[in-house]
Amino acid sequence: MKGVHAWIERYFPCPFERGGSFLVIVGIFSTILYVYTKIAFKGELRDLPQNIMVLTFFVSAWGQRQKLKSDLISQLLILAILIPWLLFGINVLIDFETAIKYRSLNDLLKLFLFLPLAWWIGGSWAGAVRMLIIAFLGLVTAIALDPNLLQSLNMLWAGQRVDFGIHNAQHGALFFGLVILFCILSLSQRVQNKPAVNWVNALLILISLAGLVFLLGTMTRAAILGLFMAGFVALLLRIRRGNLFDRSHLSMAKAVLVSVLVIGLLTWPATILLDRLAGEKPAFHALLAGNLDALPFGSVGIRVHSWAEALEWIAERPVTGWGLKARSDVIQLSERFPDNVKAIGYGHLHNGYLEILLGFGAVGFVFVCILWVVLLRRIKFAANKVLYAFALYSSIFFLAINMFESFFIYWSGEFAIALFMAGGYSQYLAMNLNPRAEHHLDYSRKNAGI
Repeated sequence: MKGVHAWIERYFPCPFERGGSFLVIVGIFSTILYVYTKIAFKGELRDLPQNIMVLTFFVSAWGQRQKLKSDLISQLLILAILIPWLLFGINVLIDFETAIKYRSLNDLLKLFLFLPLAWWIGGSWAGAVRMLIIAFLGLVTAIALDPNLLQSLNMLWAGQRVDFGIHNAQHGALFFGLVILFCILSLSQRVQNKPAVNWVNALLILISLAGLVFLLGTMTRAAILGLFMAGFVALLLRIRRGNLFDRSHLSMAKAVLVSVLVIGLLTWPATILLDRLAGEKPAFHALLAGNLDALPFGSVGIRVHSWAEALEWIAERPVTGWGLKARSDVIQLSERFPDNVKAIGYGHLHNGYLEILLGFGAVGFVFVCILWVVLLRRIKFAANKVLYAFALYSSIFFLAINMFESFFIYWSGEFAIALFMAGGYSQYLAMNLNPRAEHHLDYSRKNAGI
């Protein structure tokens, strides 16, 4: 037992107390299973590793409760439990039947899966990277387990839309986007610190290019737009800080090469994005004319019609919301949707923000905004450059996608948040629970900027 614990501490070092060997072993291995199997495994026991990871976290964190309870994230965690119950109680008084039908009591809580993941990562850069590598291997496994893999690859080569069996194309695009962002950010930092080209740099380039090809293969416009926005913000920040062509880090030739690659990566997705949007000309003509009745029920039309319907529901209960389960009835009970569209069985609104407003009203929406700002500030304060940049640009990517998809309340979105927030927040936990941690862990407040 002690030998296994020592092995764990070697690969996932942690400067704060997490309990006995058995607890740490179960916690770490359940976390590894969680990040590896979440995308690929679709069986009845899919949530078992996640539940064990969360349970062992609460048991382990109990010993640090005095320090943890002062952290605003912990206080927000308590609110994530209380707010849905409070809103449910108010809705029971308004209309008992709809309150029971649409109740959603744990959906805000699922946004905090980054917390147990961060706890078991332990605070080190190496531990965070190893967990992300394991998650990446889980994504590769999911692709390999696609029962129609050869057909999917042929369709990809032929320029057709593919999803590799990952629920649907949008969900795969989310994870491919995260792969691209982490590889580019890591490569950028490595090039600045170690100008010499080596096999790790080459591997990062190959993985990022493969991720880009797969993302484009999903033909998910929201993900392409999100990637474009993240890259555009990064480029603006570099220009603003005047270090795009900093000779102390990169030679002029390398700077030009990086600029060409960045522009290419932004232009290629933008071209595909415009090509797909061109097929929605009738929808855009109807929107420009302000005539929703003439808006066809295509990809854009279904979204706009569902948003218009959802806004009417939100207007009825703008503060408390209805409960997230109401999102299905927004379409099914609507008179504007034809029967053939209802028969498809859309269970969401293709907009994460409207779903939060529909489910939890302005109270829930403000709560999510506060959580995001506080979390990014914590990570900026404590994490190294790459982990903070990964959290920041993944947030831009993720928040952009949620304008057209509903990832706030899907397992894939909750898992994605955990992946890009946990590494940076684990370093904040290490610093908060052990102020001396920064002297022997591989991060520093000086590296918090990008």
